[in-house]
Amino acid sequence: MTALRAAARVQALPTNFFAALDRAVAEARVRGIDVIDVSKGNPDLPTPPHIVEAMQKAVADPRNHGYPSSLVRPALGRAIATRYREDHGIDLDPDTQVAAFHGSHEALMAAILGLVDPGAALVVPDPGYPAYETAARLAGAEVRTLPLVRADGYRPDFTALADLDAAAAVLLNFPHNPTGAVAAPATFEAAVAESERLGGVFVNDFAYSSLGYEGRPLSALTVDDTRTVEVSTLSKTYSMAGWRIGYAAGAPDLIAAMRRYQAHAFSTIFGATQDAAAAALAGDQSAAHELVETYRARRDLVVATLRTQGWDVVDPAGTFFVWVGIDDADDVAFADRLLSSHGVAVAPGSGFGAGGAGFIRISLVHPLDRLREMTERLAAAKRATG
Repeated sequence: MTALRAAARVQALPTNFFAALDRAVAEARVRGIDVIDVSKGNPDLPTPPHIVEAMQKAVADPRNHGYPSSLVRPALGRAIATRYREDHGIDLDPDTQVAAFHGSHEALMAAILGLVDPGAALVVPDPGYPAYETAARLAGAEVRTLPLVRADGYRPDFTALADLDAAAAVLLNFPHNPTGAVAAPATFEAAVAESERLGGVFVNDFAYSSLGYEGRPLSALTVDDTRTVEVSTLSKTYSMAGWRIGYAAGAPDLIAAMRRYQAHAFSTIFGATQDAAAAALAGDQSAAHELVETYRARRDLVVATLRTQGWDVVDPAGTFFVWVGIDDADDVAFADRLLSSHGVAVAPGSGFGAGGAGFIRISLVHPLDRLREMTERLAAAKRATG
């Protein structure tokens, strides 16, 4: 009998970085280890009640029990446009410049698979979110890494692309996962100019659009809306990670391509989820503002404590991550020891690319007392290796 096998595009995919971390945490807990899991950006706070109530009402509405249109619902489209107008001073046409997706991960896939041809170059940041390379492989694209320079606040060094003549897309992610860096206008201006030189588009992964500690993070659309598209999510701003709802905004031609891809690849989004998302984006934003202050307190505790212990800490200006340099260059082995010997699960930096080697990423997704205990365990780990 002929052996059955997966398609080549699936065989070429790496092991999912975060799934592997999940398995390691589960195995440690089976062994009886009390694990403090700061390896993933999974918000621990509940969704604000008014959004939950909007969802409950929408679920009970029989009009949401059939297939919805593959197009974003008008109320959600207007709500996305409202946030861009009120938060960033950008006027968008909700009919042509926004699209909705099952989370920003799907929006990212739609951007890359909808805009990048097989064999074309895709420029991605290093360090950067692992899904960028996965999406490139699915698209059959050639990955070109763009180094982010720590001495320059983890901003991209575009001179590293001087030998590159063409690329379908330049992809950045600000606020940046894993380092917590934020973009200045000059960062996006350079990215747009480079994408134009290369004959491609500019994509900004804006998943942490609300999580800035020195003011609201900058949208790439404030610099350009002719060759730029931005993808974002409600997961972080409103603690809606499990709801799987995200969106894209930008140049009409790019949005049209992403919408077309989505209509074939993913079809529709549950109407009640769209209704609740519209309520979140267009409604009272006080809970979203309070969320930033919660993460600020957590960031301040972790950064100050780890610095006192002698760790090499990068002070994050955005996101809910803390990027920490370790004495051991083998960050994977260090993360394994930290989990097995001290019950702390972190994301090893090399999982974010060669530029992450020698670092670990800590997520601020626990209450202050649990994070304080986490820092005590890290202190014990430092003593054990030191």
